[in-house]
Amino acid sequence: MKLKYIFLVIFFLSANLIAQIIPQINIPLNVSDGFRSRVLYFGLDPTATNGIDTHLDEMEQPPIPPSGIFDARFVGYDIDIPELGEGVLKDYRNGTDTTKGQRIHELRYQIGSGTTITISWNLPSGVSGLLQDFFGGIVVNKNMIGKDSLVVTNPNIINKLKMIITYNLTGQLPPSPPDLILPANGSVNVVINPLLKWTQVNGSTNYHLQISTDSNFSSLVLNDSTIQTNQKTVQLQSQTKYYWRVRAKNNAGWSLFSQIWSFTTKSNPPLPPVLNSPPKGASGVSLPVEFKWFVSQGAENYSLLVAEDSSFSNPVVNQTIFDTFYVSDNLFPNKTYFWKVMANSFSGLSSSSEIWYFTTLITDVSDSHIQTDGFFLSQNFPNPFNSITTIVYGVAENSIVELSVYNFLGEIIYKINFESLDSGVYKHHLNFSELTSKSDLPSGIYFYHLKTKNFSAIKKMVYLK
Repeated sequence: MKLKYIFLVIFFLSANLIAQIIPQINIPLNVSDGFRSRVLYFGLDPTATNGIDTHLDEMEQPPIPPSGIFDARFVGYDIDIPELGEGVLKDYRNGTDTTKGQRIHELRYQIGSGTTITISWNLPSGVSGLLQDFFGGIVVNKNMIGKDSLVVTNPNIINKLKMIITYNLTGQLPPSPPDLILPANGSVNVVINPLLKWTQVNGSTNYHLQISTDSNFSSLVLNDSTIQTNQKTVQLQSQTKYYWRVRAKNNAGWSLFSQIWSFTTKSNPPLPPVLNSPPKGASGVSLPVEFKWFVSQGAENYSLLVAEDSSFSNPVVNQTIFDTFYVSDNLFPNKTYFWKVMANSFSGLSSSSEIWYFTTLITDVSDSHIQTDGFFLSQNFPNPFNSITTIVYGVAENSIVELSVYNFLGEIIYKINFESLDSGVYKHHLNFSELTSKSDLPSGIYFYHLKTKNFSAIKKMVYLK
């Protein structure tokens, strides 16, 4: 039963949102204390009542906040419209674009950080008004014609006004301004080709969209008055803040512009990385393989793909890496691999780097008679490591081989001697938790040393417990 109830509530709310329409006559009224402002709306619609019309987006507000917090709303306390409850931000009355007569509203306000209240309007042709205090206009008695404003210098005493609106409409009235929908006001990381969308105004023949890099619209990047639908996809620059507004047109002319909204486009994805090693076409690459690439400006991390085919249909390595190198120990000897890297950031994924390929060296220790190009000592893997790591080295000729591990102070913590190793490539697995000389080794930097009669090499490794 509860699920059915929730479904009915959601269905009702959804239906209510879909049913919302823009009133036939929709006029903004701006109220400000110099620090904060609020736009109220009033006007006419043939479906409006004196009460709260949710299909016209009239919503009862929370109780008036305590003194010292800015507020502005329409109420009905002193004009005998108790249906408005705690007040609304939009107050429409019954009427059409041919209405002749008066409608009365009650405007209630209070200052926050400011000391005065400024009320601004821009009334269309056929609409005029009068702002008057409730003492019969002794203190405030301001005619409302065209574009003008009123400053209330004593808002702590005069905190409400009667607004008498006179309509003398002939049916030849410009449409109401559209309401902006997408992108939401103040959005960030908006794509550089966003869809701008606004409400459809009944009776409109086309719309005028302006986009600017400043709120005064003196630096227009788009000024299109030929749009016939309520949306348009535009191409913009990355990492730029834009301001936009829309107005509608019918046979009587243009509406006022909508409210001004802003959004900021996201940065471009980083450039594709440039590969470093293994070099393109390299052969005899030792295992494990260390992949390196150069920094891509703006990248937060990288995606490394390694596969046995250039289409990467079944990658053997698919890793997200927060550095510009990665060592893989799951590749096989004597195989050709293809690899590429993409850079990732909050703005998206870069295109792929160039695809490089290489062939690995034969590293089967059971075949110890395979000749190599000489002695070598590879970087251990993994590195840094926890407990277990692998050291790969090559012997060019039959030799006595010594492998030692030193701590940062130069003390030997492990040593192994091989009396006779034939030429070949060898792997030595080192488990730090099982070293017989010192079983409780601290985290830090260690060195390993390969030594024969004709060869000596030292490399660094990092142990993390």
